[in-house]
Amino acid sequence: MRCLNLTILFLLCFKLSAQLTHSHNDYEQKQPFFAAYNLGFDSIEADVYIKDNELFVAHDWDKISPDRTLTNLYLSPLLEKIKENNGYPYPNKKALHLLIDLKKDGKEILKLLTVKLKPYKKALRHVTITISGDMPKPSEFKDFDDIFYFDGRKEQNYSTNEYKRVTIVSASITDFGKYWTGKSPLMDETALKIKTFVEENHAKGKKVRLWATPNTVLGFETLKNLGVDYIGTDDLELLANFMKTTSK
Repeated sequence: MRCLNLTILFLLCFKLSAQLTHSHNDYEQKQPFFAAYNLGFDSIEADVYIKDNELFVAHDWDKISPDRTLTNLYLSPLLEKIKENNGYPYPNKKALHLLIDLKKDGKEILKLLTVKLKPYKKALRHVTITISGDMPKPSEFKDFDDIFYFDGRKEQNYSTNEYKRVTIVSASITDFGKYWTGKSPLMDETALKIKTFVEENHAKGKKVRLWATPNTVLGFETLKNLGVDYIGTDDLELLANFMKTTSK
């Protein structure tokens, strides 16, 4: 099956919004929060578990460490930056998107997180907190504090009020085709499926994110040309340099 040329992809995409940089599994960086923050990333992702009435950041349960709490790694440094920047996460008044992936016991995590964030709701007014992973049912969104928004799914149906609590719509790139290494052009059938997904959600006023995407320049360029809003990576400097170069 032939592959679409990147120039053709660019022309096919009905509308390209300004892409946002997303630090995937940010807690696995040598400097969680700061590595992405210092590069000006728009979005940061943390996987969270609840244990002994505390919230820990880890990819797997057996990787939980006493010092790696959500407060220590993310909330405290973020609040300190907001204080330094007169109410904004960044000195240029740019907002920040925090994606919290609930690994399990999602409702219990949200209850505890609500308590932890309550004193800082005003301070966090320029931070969008999107809940992903083990989310409550859409019909239950209303039962949780309005500081929380939710990560939409492409096959999920939402009522009008439920949809207001959805900030982004996410999917695995493998939902559209076979695993892609990003070392050769994306197959045209997969690309067209992604393009349709992007267009449908943009028409509804929602941004989109794909996970399981490759950490290559070709991967970033393809996603950008297809109009994917949140470009995620584990290689922060590679994506930051790509965005800097292509924005000139």
